[in-house]
Amino acid sequence: MSEWTMIRWHGAPEAVAAALRDYGWRGPDENPAAVVHPAIGGFIPPPGQPVYVFDGVAYAALVANAPIETPAGLAVTGPELSGALIGSF
Repeated sequence: MSEWTMIRWHGAPEAVAAALRDYGWRGPDENPAAVVHPAIGGFIPPPGQPVYVFDGVAYAALVANAPIETPAGLAVTGPELSGALIGSF
């Protein structure tokens, strides 16, 4: 059985969306990804939905069963803030 870890990021909306796309997420009106990274179990926001933006800062999360490094230009979001703004799995 795999252990899952919630990974939470924030940053510029374009940077957050690009980072999620690298793992197989897609935004509104985008074609589904050919492949979702095998370590990923889910995304917040769900595929097909826009990233969540508050006061110009985008927030997202994914759940993974392998280490995922924080992409350049993004920062880790604390669990309390992330949970309050975008929810959890």
